[in-house]
Amino acid sequence: MKKILGVLLIVLVALSSWELPLWLAPTATPTPPLSAGAVALPGRFVAAGVSAPPAEKATGRSIQTARAGRVWEVYFTVGQRVRKGQVLVKLAHSLQTVEQQHLQAQIKQQQALCLQLAATASADVAAARTKLQELQQKLANTSPALAFEYVTAPEDGFVTGRSVTPGDYVALAQSVASFVTGMPADTTLLLSSVE
Repeated sequence: MKKILGVLLIVLVALSSWELPLWLAPTATPTPPLSAGAVALPGRFVAAGVSAPPAEKATGRSIQTARAGRVWEVYFTVGQRVRKGQVLVKLAHSLQTVEQQHLQAQIKQQQALCLQLAATASADVAAARTKLQELQQKLANTSPALAFEYVTAPEDGFVTGRSVTPGDYVALAQSVASFVTGMPADTTLLLSSVE
């Protein structure tokens, strides 16, 4: 009987220590007002084409992209400590496939042939132009390959601002975040030092 009471007491203490911070935390968080016709969905999503939330105020040094592309994922939050080389943003951009490169080479050859036939006033000009249009249509119907680039932290520091969200298109050398360098002393207590 004593063992059962001891186990129940341990379980009760464990549950109360887990529940106490949740109980003390505020229950209601203010939500930003939505524009007319907008519907709030779970998380940060807002329906009806409402624009992205404004960028947080950026202070410190800027982290910029090395390539243009669409923001696929964001791996940081404002106030987060980051290490040098840590991935912050994943960008998606398109690459030409081998098929597209082959079609572009054929188009250049066909354009040269059309110019040559036009200069000699040949009857084959119409056929050459038709072939050129077919190649251009084929190129327009091919889809490019998708590739990813990663924006990383240049140094150890803290992120102080964020200027992109997933789905945003960023240009070359556009700022995606700002941060301050340096790391304050870690004040986390080690469990081995607690008695």
